[in-house]
Amino acid sequence: MTATTGGRHLSDAPADAARGGRASPEPRAPQERGSLSIADRVVVKVASHAVAAVPHAAAAPRRVLGVAVGQARPEDEAHVQATVHGATATIDVALAVAWPHPVGEVAEAVRRQVRQDVERITGVRVTRVDVEVTSLDVPDRAGSRVR
Repeated sequence: MTATTGGRHLSDAPADAARGGRASPEPRAPQERGSLSIADRVVVKVASHAVAAVPHAAAAPRRVLGVAVGQARPEDEAHVQATVHGATATIDVALAVAWPHPVGEVAEAVRRQVRQDVERITGVRVTRVDVEVTSLDVPDRAGSRVR
């Protein structure tokens, strides 16, 4: 026995209707669905994770009155600020670079990674990524002494 609906076989009906539900409506154009706003803090979080993915980039040491206190913090997130204006964002990153890696190359890798990840994950176009390298992470030399 073959089941029919309104003169059609169930196998001819859309999949949703065959399961007893209604067929899903055609997707509407984006402007008809409503608006989407991405908060600055969302872009900051995505950018922070992007910086952490770049080899030889780390969170800069804390600063007190403009003086670095301690070492670079690879386990922490780099300092990131973002400003979102509609569908575009500008991003500022402060970080440390591990010695002896080229600062310019690491900064460019950070720019590229931040831009790609923010645009891919949030859909916000990144117009500028400013990178400030505030410190070089030089490993301590164990056993070195002045004679």
